Amino acid sequence: MTDDRRMTTDRFYGGVSNRLQNLRSMLEYIETEHPPRGQLNEWVIASTSAGSADAISHHLTFLDAIQIIDLSETGCKLGNYGERWLREQDAETFYDALASGVKGFDTILEALHEGSMTDEEIMDLLVSEFDEAEMSKPGPAVRHREWLQVLGFVEREDGVNRLTAKGREFLDSTETERPPTSMHTIPENVSTGDQLSQEEIEEAFDTGFGYRISGINPRRDNHDRRYVLVFANEDGPYDDSVTQGRFQYIGEGLSGDQSETSPGNSVLIDAISSNIPVHFFYQGSGESDWEYQGLVDVLDSEFEEHDGRQVLVFTMEHQRETSAETEEPSQDTVADERTNLEQALDDDPRLTDEKGEYTETRRRARDTAFAELVRQAYDETCAICGRSRETPAGTPEVDAAHIYPKQEGGSDDVRNGLALCKLHHWAFDAGWLAVSDDYEILVKDASDSEGYYEFKQLEDDILHLPENEDAEPHPMFLEQHREIHGF
Repeated sequence: MTDDRRMTTDRFYGGVSNRLQNLRSMLEYIETEHPPRGQLNEWVIASTSAGSADAISHHLTFLDAIQIIDLSETGCKLGNYGERWLREQDAETFYDALASGVKGFDTILEALHEGSMTDEEIMDLLVSEFDEAEMSKPGPAVRHREWLQVLGFVEREDGVNRLTAKGREFLDSTETERPPTSMHTIPENVSTGDQLSQEEIEEAFDTGFGYRISGINPRRDNHDRRYVLVFANEDGPYDDSVTQGRFQYIGEGLSGDQSETSPGNSVLIDAISSNIPVHFFYQGSGESDWEYQGLVDVLDSEFEEHDGRQVLVFTMEHQRETSAETEEPSQDTVADERTNLEQALDDDPRLTDEKGEYTETRRRARDTAFAELVRQAYDETCAICGRSRETPAGTPEVDAAHIYPKQEGGSDDVRNGLALCKLHHWAFDAGWLAVSDDYEILVKDASDSEGYYEFKQLEDDILHLPENEDAEPHPMFLEQHREIHGF
């Protein structure tokens, strides 16, 4: 079935922080007044930061395309999704509108479920997964990401995007609805080293080969995302050296010069610079089954002369298997760690967390919980300058900084945390600034260094403290920080 969804999305006014509020106001206006399109344009100009009639038309046309509104020259009304969303105020409803009209949202969420990504990596992901995604700059990918931020499914910090607890919960809730054969990870019930018949491979990898298996097999999963099954057998040109480490694989084409544009070769070339998953299988001499070798990375390709013809030689490398301990933490795990850190405020603090005390998954969950609790305690405001800034996209600027440094084993106790803007986080970690036990800001006496007189203005100011006294910085951590930096 043809997928007629569009590839690009569009913004609406208000940035990430208040885009939904502006949309809600507009939908309420449409529901009440049923304005002609021209009158709706005038309302948008009067009620938002809009300045360009062309831009307004572009934004409204997009909302019409995803059935949030139904534009008309005589009287606009709510679209199917717009009516539901205004009534329910449910992020999932708005997501359904986006995903039903625009490609790529499911792809981005599932990729972020596997790990954080920059905007450039999201761009590369969309380009690799969709033939029509022609991007040389990440602008279109940014607009996808912004909508996911608007809905609360994604957060952005220091140029890196990751799923929020709400985003993880949303994916978990739709787990049964998502196809079980998303080929960006190894399918369930298949493990590296398994011996599989052709029928078992076809079932596990949701594909068919016809008469027999051979060579390079580009496929697309139910999300229209590309993946590749690559086969090598000992009775061909390969010995068992291809079953471990780095190895070379010959491209497709049995006669004449091979081509970079053939289906199999072209997708492997694309996999060099994008994250198209490549699943590798090996068949020993005389064997009927194939041994699943797991995922491999395609590192390079070059033409070489073999028996008087030019063939493509791909350099591949087996990926190391990711253990369960290094998987992204679930929402429940993060919530458990939040509870643990909140309960720890009733006890005496520990300067350090013991090395090896936590699994990697729990460590990641604890890091997330610590950052959330510290920023929440300080209301997303810098404890030193008292400012609360946002990016143009609406993302709060402040970081959750450890007072006694993380690299020294500093504990993830909320009392070992400060919410700091980028500048003062750097200055605090670099030793320009410290804090007394009475919460006075101290400044390093280094008048010959650039920046001294800027920081000197802060001296003797009082730290901006949390409303919850239990979350205030503990003197033990402040003292250790002063000792490290010679105050």
